Amino acid sequence: MALLFGILALGIFGGAVALARASFLRITDVAVSGVKTVPQISVEEIVREKLQGSYFFLFPKNNILLYPQKEIEKTLLAAHGEFKTAEVRAKDFHALAVAVIEREPKAVWCYSITSGQAECYLMDEDGVPYAPAPQFAEQVYVEYRGTLGGYFSALFALVEALMQKEPDNPVRQVVVDENEVRAYFQKDFLLIFSLKDSGGDVFERFSLALASEPFKGRKLSEFEYLDLRFGDKLYYKIK
Repeated sequence: MALLFGILALGIFGGAVALARASFLRITDVAVSGVKTVPQISVEEIVREKLQGSYFFLFPKNNILLYPQKEIEKTLLAAHGEFKTAEVRAKDFHALAVAVIEREPKAVWCYSITSGQAECYLMDEDGVPYAPAPQFAEQVYVEYRGTLGGYFSALFALVEALMQKEPDNPVRQVVVDENEVRAYFQKDFLLIFSLKDSGGDVFERFSLALASEPFKGRKLSEFEYLDLRFGDKLYYKIK
């Protein structure tokens, strides 16, 4: 009985190895979708590299039932910071479908490396720096500096609201220094507020300040700064 079971087990194992190596279950094609800035060939090369070799020198990794799905997805995300998600699935018995979603740039984050020099990265809506920012002929995105922590989404929403409020004088740079935020407008105006204050509260006090007597009939460019860090008290300086 032991011999029979051994022969049966060996036969099943040999059949499994033969099935795993069968040509009708081998992956030959890789279909990539969703890429915009990353070359498609780069994605295909990563996938095909991960399909090479075998498990325990017996079961080929390019078998449609055995391919390393999670490993491929993790490798794609690690190799290309531009990818927000990467999903790999079997398209048919011979092909894999690789669908990626690239991050959309919403801002630029910079940090100083030496005096007067900085490295800048594109950031998505989640505040994730994912790729070196190119040199733009004109400023395209608002530049953020400092440690943003979990405050980026709130700051981004506030900056968007400020620029809708002042379309002729948009925010060009936001600097976070511990609990202080300095928003520099294009026409030499500085707005100062606390990082821990809610964006809605800052925007409301900014709007009330513009409606107050000192600001009526004046443009923001006529002021050097407006400081909102002290509750209902407004501190400002006229140029």
